[in-house]
Amino acid sequence: MLTVLTVKEAQKRIINSLSGKLTQIETIHAGGSLGRAAAENVFSPDMLPSFARSTMDGFAVRSADTFGASESIPALLKLKGSILMGKEPPSSLEPGEALSIPTGGMIPAGGDAVVMLEYCEVIGDQVAVYRPVAPFENTLQIGDDYKKGDIVIPSGRLIRSQDIGILSSMGIMQIKVYSMPRVVIFSTGDEIIPPGKKPKPGQIRDINGYALAALAGKYGGVPEYRGIVEDNKDVLYEAVLDALDTADIVLISGGSSVGTRDVAVQVIDELPEGGVYFHGVSMKPGKPLIYGMSRTTPIFGLSGNPVSAMFSFLLFVRPAIRSVQGLSPFPSFIPYVEARLDTNLSSPGGREDYVRVSLYEESTLKEEADVIWARPIFGGAGMLSTMVNGDGYFIIPRDVEGLPEGEKVKVYLF
Repeated sequence: MLTVLTVKEAQKRIINSLSGKLTQIETIHAGGSLGRAAAENVFSPDMLPSFARSTMDGFAVRSADTFGASESIPALLKLKGSILMGKEPPSSLEPGEALSIPTGGMIPAGGDAVVMLEYCEVIGDQVAVYRPVAPFENTLQIGDDYKKGDIVIPSGRLIRSQDIGILSSMGIMQIKVYSMPRVVIFSTGDEIIPPGKKPKPGQIRDINGYALAALAGKYGGVPEYRGIVEDNKDVLYEAVLDALDTADIVLISGGSSVGTRDVAVQVIDELPEGGVYFHGVSMKPGKPLIYGMSRTTPIFGLSGNPVSAMFSFLLFVRPAIRSVQGLSPFPSFIPYVEARLDTNLSSPGGREDYVRVSLYEESTLKEEADVIWARPIFGGAGMLSTMVNGDGYFIIPRDVEGLPEGEKVKVYLF
């Protein structure tokens, strides 16, 4: 019998074991930092914007000159000329004067606001302003975006496209990030063959090696799939031992169930300074998960069943990949939708059930808007179609023995 942990207990043990373990820091071009983890705080080197500028096409004015302006009694200002993009204003503004200005143009000295073009009319060498503006209206002032010394990107932030944009606006061309962890992956099993070969009776094409490599790449790792290893303890031991020279994380697919030919537990225990931290999690699919370490390298033994392996990756390997890059193990938000279950669903209790579903919309007489429905996709952990045909999954908690039709569930999207 497996001595199983809850999902949260297992996650906690993994995260605690990785405390202080971080990949190396490297300096890369900021333009290529999308999806990387910032390894230090990035500070604004200057004020942004560095000059006051307009956010509208219109006329730069002294706001006090427009107070009381209306369509019946406009404010008449002397038009002194035009401000060109990328150029300093041709002059400052004195009381009763205006300069035409494009969006992004530099506010002239003496000016403190911009009147939108549609609220003005040029009459000869004058501008009629039909609506007053408040000080700083339709402008960005120096430092409105960032003050010099402000933290622009905090350490431990996953770099997004908008972050790259702000770095470029500040002239920051280099950024320090944590190296992406090298994830070495093995498939085990005498029945497993490469996908390019035609299986004989009793043989199965390798699924997990490629699926896990894809997941590792998607969630911030550098996957290195080393192929299929036969069901032999000595062979697997040598393969994993060799991988430890370069790997930050090792994944062994297969060999995690309780059986005479399952050797992953023995291998992990016999590795240098190795040991299994736990074997088994109270969840379905994915119960026979193994987790251990050799020195400071985490090693996961994932089920040979593809659905189990993929859920184990999402729940346990992904947090490890994030942790060793200085990120929070769990994102603050995972995309989900609320949907209603379209059938009664039972669960034995005592474990978390991860139910794959397809989503569809349907109007009802009782609802003004369309309702999103979740239809369970039934099938065992060996049926990858439950993932391929699914839009996401929801969780039935350990202490719940079923859910009725119409129950609202939170569906996490694939």
